[in-house]
Amino acid sequence: MGKLVRRKIAGLALVFSCIAASTALSAEMPNLSGTTWNGSDSDGTHYTLTFKQDGSLVYKSDRETIENGSWKQYNNALYYQANKRFMEALGEFADGKIEGTAWNIKQSSWFWKLSKAN
Repeated sequence: MGKLVRRKIAGLALVFSCIAASTALSAEMPNLSGTTWNGSDSDGTHYTLTFKQDGSLVYKSDRETIENGSWKQYNNALYYQANKRFMEALGEFADGKIEGTAWNIKQSSWFWKLSKAN
């Protein structure tokens, strides 16, 4: 594993820990395992995320379905990735929604918001 990859992983772990620590006193996020959430992002894309019980993630939008993602939850913090980390995201639970930031290997970034599907 190269230095850049190790640095990126260490940085993500630090950010994930900070989000989890900063939200520890707010309302606890529901267990996402087996749930589906609808969302949109600052680029105008609408999508559905299904957080499977085995830690895998299914991402569906009008343009594509990606079934090779994964997710992790720690208290109010969420990390997920899709398409072998082509896209990664960090977010936190507040007021019944999950909001966060995402980025991809093309160095684009955007904001997103999820609401639980009924």
